[in-house]
Amino acid sequence: MQKKLSEGNITKSLIQFALPILIGVCLQRVYILADTIMVGRLLGTDQLAAVGAASVIANLFIDLCTSFTNGFGIVVAQFFGANDEKHTKQSLAITYTLAAALVVVLTISGFLLIKPLLILTRTPASIISFSMDYLRILIGGLICSMVYNILANLLRSLGDSTIPLIFLIVSVSLNVVLDYSLIKFFGLGVKGAAAATVISQGFAGFGCLIFCLFKRKILHVKKTDFVFQSTLIKKIISQGSATALMFSVVTLSTLILQTGINSLGTDMIAGYLAGRKYLELFMIPGAALAMTAGSFVSQNYGANNYHRIKEGVKQLILIGFTWAAISFVILFLFAKPIVISVTGKNAAIHIIESGIQYLKIGVCFFPFLFVLVITRSSLQGMNHRKTPVFSSCIELIVKSLAVFVLVPFFDFLGICITEPLVWLINALWLFPMYLKYLKRDWK
Repeated sequence: MQKKLSEGNITKSLIQFALPILIGVCLQRVYILADTIMVGRLLGTDQLAAVGAASVIANLFIDLCTSFTNGFGIVVAQFFGANDEKHTKQSLAITYTLAAALVVVLTISGFLLIKPLLILTRTPASIISFSMDYLRILIGGLICSMVYNILANLLRSLGDSTIPLIFLIVSVSLNVVLDYSLIKFFGLGVKGAAAATVISQGFAGFGCLIFCLFKRKILHVKKTDFVFQSTLIKKIISQGSATALMFSVVTLSTLILQTGINSLGTDMIAGYLAGRKYLELFMIPGAALAMTAGSFVSQNYGANNYHRIKEGVKQLILIGFTWAAISFVILFLFAKPIVISVTGKNAAIHIIESGIQYLKIGVCFFPFLFVLVITRSSLQGMNHRKTPVFSSCIELIVKSLAVFVLVPFFDFLGICITEPLVWLINALWLFPMYLKYLKRDWK
């Protein structure tokens, strides 16, 4: 049920809200990892590299769906926290309209840009056809991702992080079964992996829709709610656009970095993918803490509870530091078997070693990553949109320089140190900016 994050015990509210998000993000990463493992084990290195090269492009479009709806949800959460039912309903009506238009634009543009983006990222000719097959299906199913993400983000903006998790659990279970079946028994190759993802996301989206129609009347809108006031539209679009711009610039920078990875050859793509998928798995608590910070800060900002914002963000960062220490121990002790679980024991030794190197370097900089994502989401929840966008521009600059400077001079090591460098630079200036804006708004 929806919950006021602007009331009650802060620690209890954070844990109750963050735990379902953490489990949900874990499950999402698990079924992405399932795609990777099954493609690597059942199909081979070329198909594994093709999925790795295509995933960055797919994420560009999926992240746009997710980030726009995240931004829309911030506005809804602020009105909900302020107990302003009228503007909550009107913001919901505008959100639904914008989401429908957005998914149409993204799907059309996605189909038009598949091949140019693969060529732009220097995807090897030997795997480009596999990557195109994978992307066509994922982009064709963007509507499934949009339906789930819009409803899940709106539910979380109202303090309900449990219902999105329930549907996600069923969806992930379905995805794992379909992954194996479509690849192993139906021989669909990378198409099967993509189809499994789309079908399972569609199930989660449809399930959320049915639930909200019958059980969450607060998300219902009437004709009278479709009052498109220019100030409200501007607020929602600016928040959604700022969030989307930030994430799209981050994804674009990753896309640019992928060109550097692809230039190193198929073996290095496979090694990077093996390390990256597991590093992302250990980064999951950071994503959950960031999403929690966004909803928590938004509701309390709407209610003018600045003392709760300060204490809540502090607790979230401490949780992040604790997980960073745990991750360091695990990845340094078990890096080799972790990478082999993706590549298989028969993979070339330099592929395995590159995955291990990527894991060990990345985890050393986790504390800076957690400070970055938590403070960035907190600033968005406080309507300070420009600072997070600027942080993503810094990421774009660093990753672009990496392709032209670090990779040519240091080869794969240049790839390994690029993102940690981004985390370090952004954390060192974003946290002071957060403190500055919090103090100013509080006054």
